[in-house]
Amino acid sequence: MTDLHEISLQESVIEDIDPLDTILGTDEIYQLGNKDADAIDALRLRFTRQAVDHHRQHNPAYDRYCESLGFGSHRLSSAADLATIPLLSTGLFKRGDQAIRTGSGQDEVILTTSSGTLGTVSVVPRDDVTLKRFFASVAIGKREVLGVETFDRQVFDLTPATRDAPNVWVSYVMAGVGVLYTTRSYVRRDVLAMKEIVADLAAVPENEGVNIVGPPPLLLDLAKYLEARGPLRLSPKSLIIAIGGWKRRENEIIDRTVFDERLAAAFGFPDTAPIRDSYNMVELNTVLFECAFKAKHSPPWITVLARDPRTLAAMPSGQPGLLSFLDPTPLSYPGFILSDDFGTVVQRKQCPCGITGDVVVFERRVNRIESRGCALKLQTIGA
Repeated sequence: MTDLHEISLQESVIEDIDPLDTILGTDEIYQLGNKDADAIDALRLRFTRQAVDHHRQHNPAYDRYCESLGFGSHRLSSAADLATIPLLSTGLFKRGDQAIRTGSGQDEVILTTSSGTLGTVSVVPRDDVTLKRFFASVAIGKREVLGVETFDRQVFDLTPATRDAPNVWVSYVMAGVGVLYTTRSYVRRDVLAMKEIVADLAAVPENEGVNIVGPPPLLLDLAKYLEARGPLRLSPKSLIIAIGGWKRRENEIIDRTVFDERLAAAFGFPDTAPIRDSYNMVELNTVLFECAFKAKHSPPWITVLARDPRTLAAMPSGQPGLLSFLDPTPLSYPGFILSDDFGTVVQRKQCPCGITGDVVVFERRVNRIESRGCALKLQTIGA
């Protein structure tokens, strides 16, 4: 296994003959649905079917899992058939099950981990191509959904630095963002350096946009500090991007509208458009970003489906269920994930931001009893 810093993180197009890598280097890929909505279905079908074949060929446990369910990739003849692909529950990653890993045991991977809630930690093996594809998704999303075209802006990071949490996924992601932007972490051993970050933000020229990135509770802490001290006046070109959740501080969750309004006032924004949310979990190799109209856009290469918690059948557009993700970008593990989140998927939505495609609405995390019920519907991959 290689050290974290031995694997390069680059935004440039991956030099590979795989057509998926070409897609990840294509400009205006989110605009594909505006031109031809059926083209997105065809793209997803092609690359997801290719990913299924890869993991069945190089992951014997996943192949046995598919066989046990009577699933064959020959059944994937239409976009609707993607709902039949066998899923991996996030609980399998929390077990550290070696059966998750695709490829030879000699392959160079890093083991990325979640921050963990209730003492449980997910472990996800990522190889070089898988990591590069993840950061390609970040580069595409920041450009086409967040609307950040340039690289000459500072990032104020409210997550732990890699020196304090070297393998924790959110810290590793922000270390990769540091390749794209000038990034500085303001969390020291789980404590936000409040005076330091406020002083540095106050020193930013008025016409210079910045990104402030961090988990919602720390962003709210910063807003509260500014409410008592007096608001800043950041450039309207700036963005505040929430990543992660309210882990260990669920009792402090406030309404999203109130959250956005407080942050906008604290940083001197005329409206809440610069306050954005995002979605990623360590098991998912793609980030879903939010546009100025608060819509989380599903990238064209992944399929997000809401599932009936009892049967795992795909729900119609706009109907709530347990969210699942079919992500063809990881090579070192199957990216076909059943999450612990309830939500809805509105398909082919025409968003005022100019993107036509699937929009995902996250509602809540399932509780322990619900998780246990859903888990009973899944077979164990390593059996």
